[in-house]
Amino acid sequence: MPEEELPLLDALRGLALLQQKFLNLALFVASQGPATFEGELLTCSLPDDQRRISTLLAMAAGQSVETLLSMAKLRGIPVRDAYPIARSALESFVNASYLLSESDEVASRAIRYVNFAAWRLHNKKIGSGEFSFELRSDPDPSIALATEWPEFSGKGQGNWTALDVPSRIRRVGELAGRRAGSRLLGGYALIYSISSEIIHGSPFGASYFYSGHSNGEKTADALVVGSVLHLEEIFVAVLHAGCGYLSAFFGLQDMEAPLKAEEKIFERLLDLSTKPRSEFPTMPVETEQENREPQDDA
Repeated sequence: MPEEELPLLDALRGLALLQQKFLNLALFVASQGPATFEGELLTCSLPDDQRRISTLLAMAAGQSVETLLSMAKLRGIPVRDAYPIARSALESFVNASYLLSESDEVASRAIRYVNFAAWRLHNKKIGSGEFSFELRSDPDPSIALATEWPEFSGKGQGNWTALDVPSRIRRVGELAGRRAGSRLLGGYALIYSISSEIIHGSPFGASYFYSGHSNGEKTADALVVGSVLHLEEIFVAVLHAGCGYLSAFFGLQDMEAPLKAEEKIFERLLDLSTKPRSEFPTMPVETEQENREPQDDA
């Protein structure tokens, strides 16, 4: 097996750039109209509500990936903030895949939820016990809820779906195929739990970022090297999720040429993520101080 020419992070970044081109192709076909790829005419056949809401979420996921690509050169402490963005990309890809795979009725509820959630944003109770207050833009929110949003009233009905993330992934696998479901599951397994710890500011989340890849070393160089490993984990997870969406979108609509291209991207992802680290060139270590712009003396 030949050695890689680029450090792992650079290779993953290049693969993400390639994947983004196919995401753009999917978004174009879904929102603008037919396109041709390798001689195959691609025409979106999704029902309108499924097309609209899944495209909205896939576009949001793609923007998060673009932000991660711009963060790939960061080192040290700033890398911690890549986790929430990666989590957003992951869940957006999962939800986009779920909504394009499920029924138009499920998609219609998700669209209705957009307006309901906008109303609820200004009609809710905030806080707990003595430290709480009620926010209202409607004179009687209970009446408005019952008349305007009856499908979202009642216990357990206040969200766009009753399924948790693993169940949505399962449904994608059942409806769009095992490849789509397994790719999404891989991304979920790699990043969901630890990103929750970091996003919610848990003690473990903070500890994991600072020391999870340091091998017990407590130096600036160890933190920088560890931050590169965090970025590698993030890109592997997000690439899995992006492949899951592309597999669902192209596979459900029998778009053979781009589906084969997605399979090649995923094969390359597996190759990169399972190779021994010794087969990649070492990435130069630069501390945060070295990356800063020089300051003029006051």
